[in-house]
Amino acid sequence: MRMFTASALLLATFGLVACGGDSTGPSDANVGGAWTFTASNMSGAGVSCNLSSAPLSLTQTGTTFSGTYGAATLSCSAGAQSTSGMIQGVVVNGSVDGNAVEFDLDTQDFHHTGSVSGSSMSGTARWTFDFGGSIGVVVLNGNWAAAKQ
Repeated sequence: MRMFTASALLLATFGLVACGGDSTGPSDANVGGAWTFTASNMSGAGVSCNLSSAPLSLTQTGTTFSGTYGAATLSCSAGAQSTSGMIQGVVVNGSVDGNAVEFDLDTQDFHHTGSVSGSSMSGTARWTFDFGGSIGVVVLNGNWAAAKQ
């Protein structure tokens, strides 16, 4: 009976050591604060768009975040046609996992994924945009970047 007890104790001890109990794994990036956000080379189906520097204000709680983006100029062109306008709105569905980040501008139709490195973050974006008229709904893919202020 002693051998079983010693074996059980040894297995339990090994199990605790193997599990580690060490919680010093990679921590989640802190994205809270003021940022300047841009989106470039957003293109698809003959349409190309760029978003000028937009102020971005994020509030993070644990691994989630939300916020607002301020007035910025969105410029788009399709062939010989071009248009631009000021946009602003909310940041929703924000999440951080280690250095990986993802969020939406207003809706899931404007989805961003990327990574955080110190006071900058960048990645790719996929925007589903309804231009109306003869252009209609277009999926634009491109790049985004943000610098912490």
